[in-house]
Amino acid sequence: MQNMMMRVVAVSALALGAGHAFAHEDFRVIGIVMSHQDSSIEVQSRDGTMTSIRLDRQTLITRDTKTVAAAQLEIGVSIVVDAYGDSTDDLLALDIRIVPPIATQ
Repeated sequence: MQNMMMRVVAVSALALGAGHAFAHEDFRVIGIVMSHQDSSIEVQSRDGTMTSIRLDRQTLITRDTKTVAAAQLEIGVSIVVDAYGDSTDDLLALDIRIVPPIATQ
């Protein structure tokens, strides 16, 4: 009985730990579209940082709360991207909002 209990505890600990191993973090990127390919965009933040963000079929793209086509992500357009990934080097866009031009400093 004690052996069985130890197995249950061990399996439970592994199951709980595995969730963290595959967890992604949420990121928000605010900037200007610098390039747009079929499945990714490059965004330049106000501080000059370039971030590559992948798009997929489930990425929601909106302007003024209305869904728009990915073709609206033209170079120079200001956007706010909510994405997830392991780091800023591995982002997948969940939601992209086209916003009025971002003021520069």
